[in-house]
Amino acid sequence: MEIKLRKVERKDWNYILKLRNRREFRRFFYTQHTISKKEHYQYLKKQRSNSNFANWIICYDSKDVGYIRILNSDIGIIIDKKYHNKGIGSRAVKLLEKEAKKLGIKKLVGRVMVFNKASENIFRKNKYKLRMYWYEKDVH
Repeated sequence: MEIKLRKVERKDWNYILKLRNRREFRRFFYTQHTISKKEHYQYLKKQRSNSNFANWIICYDSKDVGYIRILNSDIGIIIDKKYHNKGIGSRAVKLLEKEAKKLGIKKLVGRVMVFNKASENIFRKNKYKLRMYWYEKDVH
């Protein structure tokens, strides 16, 4: 099993959008609505000039199987459901840590929804420590 990270190119943007908008993944994001192609492209164009943003496609035996990014030290990761439970996420985070060192990033954070046990396991396997609980309430 060979896991690699490759830098995201513009040709990958539709793949990332497709992953991000899948119902099974949307619920794990703070912003859970379906994102339009226009919104997605605007976001990625904007991030190109953000020195606190870096992103990669996760490759498993030369096949694109997911996406991982750093934004302000926060890790975001999505892996195609067909490739869950194969250790790909844990290995991708290890590779991301090496990339973060190259970028001069000293600390990484994994913010995980409380019901996202798969992501929680990835960070625990990589020795991330639980530091905070976050409570919120919508008041309308």
